[in-house]
Amino acid sequence: MSIPNTPVYASPMVEHNRQYQQFPNMQNPNFLQASPTSSTLGFYPGTPQNTYMQPIMHSTMNLTVVDSGGKLDHLTKKIDMICEKLSNIDKLAEKLNKFDKSVTSMVKSVENINKRVDEVEKSLNFINTEFECNKKDVREVKNSLSEIRSENIEATKTIARLRNDLEDLNERQLDLQIRSMRENLIFTGIPMYDKIEQSEDTEKIIQNFMTAELKMATLPEFHRAHRFGQEYTEKNPDGSVKFITKPIVCRFLNFKQRELVRKAASELKGTKYGINEQFPKEINDRRKALWPHFQEARRQRKKAFFKRDRLFIEGNEFSPKDTTKEMNTNDRQTRSRHQQNEQGARPREFNQPKYSRSRGGPRKGQH
Repeated sequence: MSIPNTPVYASPMVEHNRQYQQFPNMQNPNFLQASPTSSTLGFYPGTPQNTYMQPIMHSTMNLTVVDSGGKLDHLTKKIDMICEKLSNIDKLAEKLNKFDKSVTSMVKSVENINKRVDEVEKSLNFINTEFECNKKDVREVKNSLSEIRSENIEATKTIARLRNDLEDLNERQLDLQIRSMRENLIFTGIPMYDKIEQSEDTEKIIQNFMTAELKMATLPEFHRAHRFGQEYTEKNPDGSVKFITKPIVCRFLNFKQRELVRKAASELKGTKYGINEQFPKEINDRRKALWPHFQEARRQRKKAFFKRDRLFIEGNEFSPKDTTKEMNTNDRQTRSRHQQNEQGARPREFNQPKYSRSRGGPRKGQH
């Protein structure tokens, strides 16, 4: 039977520390506890006996209580520290939540940045592709431009050659015209008796003119004669029409026959008639440009004469400095020969005249 009202320390600390043991159940014969179930509460069934409790180890019990109180304080402090740390953990968790939100926001921002970087990269790739295409196009354009420049240079050279060849062909064609007109003479001042004058009538007029005006006993042979050009009306002092005339071109049998008639033109000095060599328009224009210099030389009683489009004064060819390329024959011939040698055209001898020139003098009867 256990001793009533004895504290039982069933705690971990007591169980852990073997020096703190429970008191053993000691039976006190002098102490009888009334049963609460007895019919008469507060009354003993018999005469109370002397209940004397045997003294317990009082000092040991007090020491155990003190030590337990210190442990409890220590545990309380530890619990307070644990609570404080738990509070700090809660704060840390809150901070971690905020940090997590910040990280999530940063992740979203980084994702947006990555998207934008991807778009920029795509744009840069597109720009790079376009740049490469443009670079290729520029390279092709440069190559094409180089080819065009080369072709332009070749075309310029070809045009220069063609121009030189054309000038040479023009000169040759002009020379052929001169040669075809070599046996021709132009008679001026001979009246027209009929506006519709036939070629046979014109030939008879030329024959009569050579007999009557040129005093030629033997008439030279000619192939044909006809009028050409514009009409010219000769008027009297009172304004009436004296006669109408047109130039007559006559083609002789050969150059010698023509020269006989041309030399006989001295008989026409002081008359209204004139005999001239026939030249192409270009040669006539050059002769007209040199005509004032010819007249000036004649006034100074210098020997002056024409050879086609060239003027000779005192045996020297006259080339005024202010004349054009057509009038300056020597410079034209020298430049033409130089270009022909450079461009591959047929060169000519330096001292060889451009045309097969014949002797000829100024227009007779028109000085």
